Amino acid sequence: MTELPPVPSSFPSSEQVARASDVVVLGGGPAGLAVARLLHLRGVTPRVLERDAGPHARSQGGSLDLGERGGQLALREMGLHERFEELARPLGQRLCLMGPDGEVRMTVDEEAGEYRPEIDRVQLRHLLLDALPPETVTWGARVDEVTPLPGGRHRVSLADGSRLDADLVLACDGIRSRARPLVTAARPAYSGITFVHGDLRDPGPGSFVARHTGEGILHALGDNRAILAQRSADRSVRVYFAIRAAEDPTRSQGERFEDADAVRDHLRGTFAGWHPDLLAVLDEIDGDFAYWPLYGMPAHQRWRPRSGLTLLGDAAHVMPPFSGEGVNMALLDAVELVRALFAPEHRGLDEAIAAYERSMLDRMVEVVHRSYAGADLLLNPEGTAPLLKHFAAAGASVPGER
Repeated sequence: MTELPPVPSSFPSSEQVARASDVVVLGGGPAGLAVARLLHLRGVTPRVLERDAGPHARSQGGSLDLGERGGQLALREMGLHERFEELARPLGQRLCLMGPDGEVRMTVDEEAGEYRPEIDRVQLRHLLLDALPPETVTWGARVDEVTPLPGGRHRVSLADGSRLDADLVLACDGIRSRARPLVTAARPAYSGITFVHGDLRDPGPGSFVARHTGEGILHALGDNRAILAQRSADRSVRVYFAIRAAEDPTRSQGERFEDADAVRDHLRGTFAGWHPDLLAVLDEIDGDFAYWPLYGMPAHQRWRPRSGLTLLGDAAHVMPPFSGEGVNMALLDAVELVRALFAPEHRGLDEAIAAYERSMLDRMVEVVHRSYAGADLLLNPEGTAPLLKHFAAAGASVPGER
């Protein structure tokens, strides 16, 4: 395990959470592990409940780009930025924009815009796990219910029948958060966009999609359809087939398709008329296809005051991934919450939580709007034209523009 650095002198110090003897974090994703790390640095080691059977139980998905004022800021506060820089891939910012005819419309290199290097989700998870005592995370802990108790405490009931009571519950349990109904009536709504994704685990030298993905990403955009590809650190390429379509009520998010050939046939029909070199990637995918409908919370939310409990990350503000801000905002949530909990101007936990929630909800309004605006740039009737106009309006240097 990585040796824990000393608490930076800039950290505020108080005893705001000294009486919260039992702190439980729901979820071992980026938000949950980050808030656990930040609390641990301040002498409070929470119990993290994670439904995965272990750290290697499943694929964590593709890569994440961490911004300077979001994920990177959080990692600096956690004392982990140096290790992040060792793992991060600046070349992962490179973008190749292509039409359905297979012609490149634009390329943008890593020097354009904010410095947002990529890191694989699994690498980020292990970076955060290595910075915590091994006993912090309880694996295979599926939360069934969160119930209020007298005095601002809560009872967390698990699927195996066990229960634990907590002074402070930090819900980082994602889109299906069991704690969310306690603070808001708002629920995630289907965005109208569905991903079907698969992986090129060992792409060959003749792969058209892998070659144009390069070290970064490929966006092939057509009429309300897109083929999006992203390079991972292990040299594999994750490919997303994105369409505007009605949600399939017979399937659940993340479900694997049993009949890969049927999925290939369906996608060939959906992307009929696209260049054969682009569609050839369907036969290169050497694993299962997965169903991934995209959901989002409203930009403006109203939360009820709730003693001893709050939400972070996707549990608080899940949104479609088109602004690249989901994990950045989750990590920033952890920073802002822990700062509030230890700020001397807040008289008690409830006041600190309320301050965090006001700031976070205000911050997320613009971010959620940007996410849906990003969806419209990538999936629209005009294909690549809106994104090209967006780059031109932003004054981006776009070598290779056609």
